[in-house]
Amino acid sequence: MNSIPNASPGQSKHDRSKRARRAEPITKRTSKDGSISYEFRADVGSKPDGSRDRRRFTYRTLTEAKREYRRITTEVTIGVYARKSTLTVAEACDEWLAGRRGIRSVTLQGYKHDLAVVKRFLGGRKLQQLTKADGDALVDYMLTSGRRSRRGHNPESLAGRVFELVAAHPEGISIADLAAAFPNEDVHTCLSGLKRANRVARLRRGVYAPPDPRAETASAGGVKPITVRSTLTTFGMVIQSFVDQGTLSRNVIALVERPADPLVDDKPATAKSWTLAEVDAFRKSVRDERLYSCWLLSCYGLRRSEVLGIRWSALEGDTLAIRRSRVLVGNDAVEGMPKSRRSLRELPLPPELAAALEELKARQQEETHNAGNAWSNDRLIAVRADGTPIRHEWYSDEFQRLRARAGLRRLHLKGLRNTSVSLMLAGGLPVHVVAAWHGHDPAVSLSIYSDAQREDLRAAGAALFG
Repeated sequence: MNSIPNASPGQSKHDRSKRARRAEPITKRTSKDGSISYEFRADVGSKPDGSRDRRRFTYRTLTEAKREYRRITTEVTIGVYARKSTLTVAEACDEWLAGRRGIRSVTLQGYKHDLAVVKRFLGGRKLQQLTKADGDALVDYMLTSGRRSRRGHNPESLAGRVFELVAAHPEGISIADLAAAFPNEDVHTCLSGLKRANRVARLRRGVYAPPDPRAETASAGGVKPITVRSTLTTFGMVIQSFVDQGTLSRNVIALVERPADPLVDDKPATAKSWTLAEVDAFRKSVRDERLYSCWLLSCYGLRRSEVLGIRWSALEGDTLAIRRSRVLVGNDAVEGMPKSRRSLRELPLPPELAAALEELKARQQEETHNAGNAWSNDRLIAVRADGTPIRHEWYSDEFQRLRARAGLRRLHLKGLRNTSVSLMLAGGLPVHVVAAWHGHDPAVSLSIYSDAQREDLRAAGAALFG
């Protein structure tokens, strides 16, 4: 071990002992081949059984050994020491996903989708070597070339076969002809996926054709900022998990700036919510639609998964019990519990909503009778005239068609939920009541869903000084 310098004659035994205790416990080792190394032992925490975790560290020079001894002991003292690990980013993502228990399958599917691009771009990098610059590079990659081209569809798959048939009809082919060409297969969901990937285009309702080549080229470029933000959120959860476990000292992904949505004429391209006048205009414009009551449910703030998962048995008089939801996991619709425990609720329906549901029920009973089938109160509310369930993609796409027909500002379907929350809060309802109606935490109503409209800001300014 390093020798302690000789003490001066005037020093007391206590002073010499105190100086000895402060010396860094670094030992010089000489191997058989004459090479010299320096090592020390240090406690770096506790083992799973509660005993102390004491480890040995070896370095080539005394200077390096002293520097690392000070660094390690300091980090252990302040609680930021991270044990060395060979784990890669891809392995960390897989390990984190494997530990997700007690969550809905659709949530797990979303996590896997978010992390797929992370594993593709950063998968081979050592987790402990990850830097903020890596996170920034991931963002740049996603915004410029993160969208994977869909041209590689297996020609024998349903998507490949549907694409080839549509490509053979540049003038357009009806969805009825496509369904006849591929009986007993889900052509509707397949077309929705091809349309989102810009591999087919909808000429008009129910008619599809090959896309504009420029749009297909653009689809292989970058993804939208909202997709990047979702990926960074999930990736940040992965990194934070390993920070909590002691593998990493800090969450560098939390430092990465999230990209904002693009502006058109200094305004967001898609509104977060509508005004009362806009949502009223939409309600009036869809009054004669067969699924008018479903659109009303969305206007009253129900989630898409809730609207598509309600059965007639959940309706008793003017009370609607939200007990089930129907979500899309991959290409399959899965029915189960709502998003959270708060989502389990019973809603006393306004008269217009109760009347619209009774009207739809009577219509479906007549359709069922005409088809020669027996009516069941356990059937879904959101079904087609032939009794088949409404598809998730169709419901969102149909909303955009109806919105455009009414000449209203572009709004995502979930924006109707934001609108419902914002209008209730603007109407003076207590936040806990608004949250209970929508089935989420009161803090979520204020931080995520609420959106102040121009009229609200005008009222705030006018009320400041009376």
